Amino acid sequence: MGITSVGFLAFTAVSIIIYYIVPKRFQWWVLLADSLIFYFLNSVAYTFVYLLVSVISVYFAALYFEKHDKGKKPVLVLTIVLNAGLLAVLKYTNLAINTVSFIRERSGGEALKNVKWYASLAISFYTLQIIAYLLDNYWGVAEREKNPLKLLLFASYFPQMISGPISRHSELAPQFFKEHSFDYEKVTRGMRRCAFGIAKKVIVADRLAVFVSVLFSDPDTYSGIWAVIAAVLFVIQLYFDFSGCMDIVLGVSLSFGIELTENFKAPFLSRSIQEFWQRWHITLGAWLKAYIMYPILKTDAFSNMAAGCKKRFGKQGKKIPSYIAMLAVWFLMGLWHGNSWKYVVGEGLWFWLIIVLGQVFEPLFKKLKNALHIKEESVLFNTFRVVRTVLLYSFGMIFFNAKSLEASFYMISRMFVQSSFIGGLKSLYDEAFASFGGFDAFFAVLLMFALQIYADFKIYAGKDVQEAVTKRPLVLRWILYFALVLLIITEGAFGQSTFIYFGF
Repeated sequence: MGITSVGFLAFTAVSIIIYYIVPKRFQWWVLLADSLIFYFLNSVAYTFVYLLVSVISVYFAALYFEKHDKGKKPVLVLTIVLNAGLLAVLKYTNLAINTVSFIRERSGGEALKNVKWYASLAISFYTLQIIAYLLDNYWGVAEREKNPLKLLLFASYFPQMISGPISRHSELAPQFFKEHSFDYEKVTRGMRRCAFGIAKKVIVADRLAVFVSVLFSDPDTYSGIWAVIAAVLFVIQLYFDFSGCMDIVLGVSLSFGIELTENFKAPFLSRSIQEFWQRWHITLGAWLKAYIMYPILKTDAFSNMAAGCKKRFGKQGKKIPSYIAMLAVWFLMGLWHGNSWKYVVGEGLWFWLIIVLGQVFEPLFKKLKNALHIKEESVLFNTFRVVRTVLLYSFGMIFFNAKSLEASFYMISRMFVQSSFIGGLKSLYDEAFASFGGFDAFFAVLLMFALQIYADFKIYAGKDVQEAVTKRPLVLRWILYFALVLLIITEGAFGQSTFIYFGF
């Protein structure tokens, strides 16, 4: 059931109607039923067992923490190993097999066969949520959920099962279980956001995918500047795909009166890669900091290392333990994205390297800016920083979209091979423009792109995007609504692909 499909929209509409009709004390039961229906419609049925194992193990571990003062740590470790182990086995077994096969083939042996195991829907998302809940209970910063069915709802809430965001129990659970009266403003606000998300997906992301597929599949023809264009176009496709998905998810959830955490805040206006990752997939970065990086830095070993490094290398040396902890975070960031080393390199180690180098050379950069009399907030300098950030991010995303690590490096090498821009443009037009949708689709994409840029500038300035619409006269508002729906119907490329992060 694709979330841009008529089936999903009908499912959501019926769910909302039932949700506000039933007695309010039963509303969370409606959400649980919806979530279970959605799960079984979108996954292999037996994988629900894995979700149950996670929920039950964490439920009883939290119960143990509440009832006992001793033996908590072994229970914590065992429960985390069970849940992280399920994720690792179901998602990363083939990564281990392929790594061993690579070594065997280089030494004259035969490759091993991959396994075909089905993981739970959204296992990467709910595993992180459930582990965070467990750790918060262990640290005593969150209350235990006494009803296991309510904990199941927290892990399987159907809008989040699509592509996140990753929520904390202390923020989400209170919203699930309080009574919600029908709120016209919230429902219509959610519907507007949902519609805009659908437009971003079917008009921009799915149409750009045609060009991106052609460019990435033939780096010999599309080399030089075209390899750079391919990387940037994929980043635009991914942004409209993933942020469009989040708009739908947050819009649907808001229609139930439940506000999920924002996952994007105008990332492509960021001045640095570090700022970028504070604005892109926000909840994943926040989780890794809270439950991986900070606990590592608080250990005695890292505290002692920080003191020793400062004494030996001066003020900059104090940051060395942070760089090491960041390496663990970025390695896991890459690994989270997929069961291939290309993700570890492109989604993890590349960004770790850029951020660390930026911090190491920050004093030098400041001296250089002063020597060149560059004003920190000048429009020209900030434009340079934004473009630089986009290009650095696009470089890393080559690894995301290429078929393999080797293919990624090959495409990067083709960036340095001169090619004809006009010749590439003609070839791309002949190969893909008709499948893209022609000039009508081209102008629709440009319109959506302009609207997203406008929205991002509003978001970056901390303003409410929807106010720009809701403050307009009633007639004009409804003209805009009908225009958006008409644009979706006439220019949407429906049924071409699922969301890139669906099912993670």
